[in-house]
Order: sequence, then C-alpha cells, then structure tokens
Amino acid sequence: MSFIFKWLRPERPGGVALHPVRIVELDEPVEAAYGRCAQGIERVLGGVIRETDERHRHIDATFGLVNSERITVTLEPVNDARTRVTIESRRVLSAEPARTSQYVGELAKFLSPGTKPAE
Repeated sequence: MSFIFKWLRPERPGGVALHPVRIVELDEPVEAAYGRCAQGIERVLGGVIRETDERHRHIDATFGLVNSERITVTLEPVNDARTRVTIESRRVLSAEPARTSQYVGELAKFLSPGTKPAE
C-alpha cells in the first residue's frame, strides 16, 4: 500500500518551504530575548505587535496596510541562558509562494549574535 501513497504524492523539490523561516539562537534567557524581539519588530522594522502571551514565548506582528505581511516569532528556551527564536512569515494568498521575506531576514539580522540593540 505504501507504494500507492508514494506514487500519488507529488515530490517537492528540496529546500522549498511554504513560507520564509529563519531560526536564531541567542545567548539570553527567554525574557531578555522576548524584549529584543519586541524591540526589533516595533522600533527597528516599524511593525505592530498584534498578539503575545504572558510567558513571553509567542509574538504575532503585522507590517504594512496593503498586501501586509504577518510574522510569527516563537521563543523556545534551550536552557536557562539560551533561547531559540523561530521567525516565520505569513503573507496574503498568491499564486506563487514567497521564497524570501525582508522582515524575517532583517529581524534575524538584528537578533544575530554581535548585533547591538538600538538605543
């Protein structure tokens, strides 16, 4: 039976994702990483945080008015002093899936080790 399933399922080329995603690991606890993510979204990229949670593990933000892009930031503690940040883009429906996102790339660049937060 598995050969029928494999035969019917279209093959997806390697490296193709449904939406742009970047993962950054920070040498900071979750609360500090959350603050940097919020600062990057609001002060650096000019986005608006629409939803967040009390535990500082999830942020939904939007950018722009027409054909707006929405990003979801998920923070996962690796240990007490390290946090994994996943940045995902969500866009309006279109015929072609987006391969890159300026907002995802710039937020990942802002959060990358060695980048100083803006004052």
